[in-house]
Amino acid sequence: MKKIIDGNFIAMLESRDLYIHRPMDGLLGGNRRSRNYGSSVEFADYREYVPGDDLRRIDWNLYARFEKLYLRLFVDERQLHHRIYLDASASMDWGNPEKSHVALQLAAALGFLAVQAMDRVSYYTIHGDVCKGLCRTVVGREAFYHAADLLNSVEFYEESDLGTAIISEEDPGKGDGLSIIISDFLTESDWKSAVDRLLYHHREVFLIQILSRDEITPELGGKVFMLDSEAIDEDDGKNYRHDVTRSAVKAYEEAFLYHQNEIKQFCEARGVGFVTLCSDDSIERILFMKATEAGLVQ
Repeated sequence: MKKIIDGNFIAMLESRDLYIHRPMDGLLGGNRRSRNYGSSVEFADYREYVPGDDLRRIDWNLYARFEKLYLRLFVDERQLHHRIYLDASASMDWGNPEKSHVALQLAAALGFLAVQAMDRVSYYTIHGDVCKGLCRTVVGREAFYHAADLLNSVEFYEESDLGTAIISEEDPGKGDGLSIIISDFLTESDWKSAVDRLLYHHREVFLIQILSRDEITPELGGKVFMLDSEAIDEDDGKNYRHDVTRSAVKAYEEAFLYHQNEIKQFCEARGVGFVTLCSDDSIERILFMKATEAGLVQ
């Protein structure tokens, strides 16, 4: 079993952070800018005084200039709660290197960035139509290291119904953090409905697609016995023999491009973040280039 984190992995993340695109609600005691005003030391704005306001916040210098009472307002800082959904289907355990290893490394990295910023993070694995809470509330480094051990033991098998599983989750959160779905999105499940439900709950949603090099640019030719990674055995109807011709490869490339454009257009229309990663990319390239360019990490 490959370890997904080590000391060098953690050191690499020390200077990075999750990119939160808009102020959100959350719990007290965090570092994230809220939509409301609060009592931090960071000045935000002024507003006119109304009876009942805290007199200690009146700016008497402005009163001397304008002969009107104005209140100093300060940024409210909150602790956000991010949720990471991991597609644990058999297709995610395919590729060289396996997509699953990259997915687990990335999930661990994003979780570490969350706790480093004093946020909370919850991990969920998806098998079939079930969304299972792997670690529902991770706060602080010690809890993160325990979560990383659990991530390292996640098994990938059978199929996953992302749409039904995520929609069935009772507590998706409301306006208090990121919802990140990690999958290859090579599925017929209605994952778009899951995204719409998360947006309905005012979540900031980000989709991370992980594919193998062979899925992006297949190098096949001749008579091939195609084994579906989610098939039960070799006699499963999902498997079949196929004569891979140039026209067949071209048809695949066109279908793949159409599929990718469909995801991108869906995400752009809803303001959802989206990035496609290749499993043979290094985790450094993924975090410092791909995820940064996509607006997930800063």
